[in-house]
Amino acid sequence: MSELTLIGLGAMGSAIARVMLDNRCQLTVWNRSPEKVRDLASSGVTFADSLEQAIAASPRTMICIHGYAATRALLDDPEILPLLSGRTFIQMSTGTPAQARAAEDWIHGHDGRYLDCAIMVYPPTVGTPEGQLLVAGSREAYADCARYIGHLGGDVRYLGPPIGAAAALDLAVVTRLVTITVATLYGLHICESEGLPLRQFTEMYPEGDRSHHLAGNIESGQFDRNIAATVGTSIEVVSSIRSLATDLGINTELPDLILGLYRRAAAAGHTELDNASLIEVFRSERSSSTASTSLPEQDSKNLAATP
Repeated sequence: MSELTLIGLGAMGSAIARVMLDNRCQLTVWNRSPEKVRDLASSGVTFADSLEQAIAASPRTMICIHGYAATRALLDDPEILPLLSGRTFIQMSTGTPAQARAAEDWIHGHDGRYLDCAIMVYPPTVGTPEGQLLVAGSREAYADCARYIGHLGGDVRYLGPPIGAAAALDLAVVTRLVTITVATLYGLHICESEGLPLRQFTEMYPEGDRSHHLAGNIESGQFDRNIAATVGTSIEVVSSIRSLATDLGINTELPDLILGLYRRAAAAGHTELDNASLIEVFRSERSSSTASTSLPEQDSKNLAATP
């Protein structure tokens, strides 16, 4: 029997798998698309032929796929449901506290244990001292899985039994990050529109600041490379932020604004491209007539004063 099963081998799932293997964890993996599995060939991982086989292989399963609904769809199967009893499931998708509570209730209803885990860094940072994770769920379940979650970063924060805590804090932090990303891209757009080298903007910030990555992709114009986060992923995240705001009955204007921009980028075909491609939305919506139709401020005042 394996120590751990991992479901999902996207960018984040693959990073998790490699970290687990580096830490000599006995790992079983399953992915719906077999080509993702081939990337881990000869690594010592055990490949499951089916989801049923993967879950049966370990007492604990990490799930790293897109969304809580996708997780429920995978597990809510007559062949899988009997396997939930006595096993621990660690959900690593972005979602809302309400979704986390519903997931916990459902797993508990099948006599399983549940942890909600938010990974607060991009895949390259997973497994490093800077890797930060938020975890919520029962103390018993966390104690059983702490060793494995601890491999994923040097800053693991267990938030206690309230299962919605990790999702709420995750979305609070991500709200700040996506707002900074969009504001940074708008700042870069101001500079390029005024004819300033983008480096004059990025030199205002230390190395490692998000602005350097975004400016580099804008200057290369190759948004399908050096991807930190895609437009599609950002739409999912900001949609979760908006759903949380609706659940809480709080103002939605900020997520509405950001979501609208990202959806316009997706409509332009940028769903799988880096977030830096959002600058194309700003470029396309720049009014070419502004300079010719706008009056200088002083002229406007004079005109308004003319009888």
